[in-house]
Amino acid sequence: MGTLYFSQKFIHRTACLALGLLSLGSTGCQDLGLMAPDTSSINDPIIDHVELKNVSYGKEPLQKFDLYLPLSLEKNPAEVVVLLHGGGWVSGDKSHLIPTVDLLKKTKKNLAIVNLNYRIASDVGKLLPAQLADIQSAVQFLVKNSEKYNIKKKDYVIAGVSAGGHLALTHAYRDNQEQVVQAVVAASAPTELCIKELIDKSLQPNVQYLVGAEYEKPYDNFINASPYYLASFRSPRTILLYGEKDELVPWQHGLLLQKKLKALKVQHTYILYPGEPHFITPEKVTRNIIAVFQNKPAS
Repeated sequence: MGTLYFSQKFIHRTACLALGLLSLGSTGCQDLGLMAPDTSSINDPIIDHVELKNVSYGKEPLQKFDLYLPLSLEKNPAEVVVLLHGGGWVSGDKSHLIPTVDLLKKTKKNLAIVNLNYRIASDVGKLLPAQLADIQSAVQFLVKNSEKYNIKKKDYVIAGVSAGGHLALTHAYRDNQEQVVQAVVAASAPTELCIKELIDKSLQPNVQYLVGAEYEKPYDNFINASPYYLASFRSPRTILLYGEKDELVPWQHGLLLQKKLKALKVQHTYILYPGEPHFITPEKVTRNIIAVFQNKPAS
């Protein structure tokens, strides 16, 4: 999908009037700073990871996650990253992120890795509330059981790819009132769902199912499901990763959110990888997750 241009007439006839104020001309990176230094156990030496498969955080069949707990020599509580798979919101499985899990384990960091499944179908005609409830339930489960697993109760990183990136951003911006999540890493994530022309045709039915509305109807449901509109000055540090050759979720999604975060003075980085397709490599995702915990710039 090439660079997208929108006429002033189209912009004014949508509910997304604010987009007319944004320029789509820049594809550079912008980092407004790092998290303030804090006590971190990420670099504590570890022996290995213990694997706990299909831990239930709810009663539904898909409300399960795989948990990889580091065996730390220092015995300090481990840092936590929560991973969210893609699949257009209506498919996919945590097994898709095993390459990222394996790379994170190979870094030998004192990092608990939570590879999460969430519901991908709804019987009420609106999928997003169920998926956000699942993520919130999983985070609360981890906090509640932090002593049992010897993990931290806060300063989590939530990371997702494609639809999982959208859900990671939406959770971090909307449901993070207790500020358990300190940062979000989103790869190839849709951020603006209002503009039909910015959504690939193959994804448009999924988006309508996600929000429980059709594009011909009022845009409120689409706005309330868009990280672009949910972002506020309280949003956590955000790392946005996009591929220049992504034909499914064009890089303009990231650029729009990057400009919003810059205006809000939220710590963030927007990275556009030349020649990269929709599926950002697990190596890049892993590198940026670790960079957040180490208070280093994204790359």
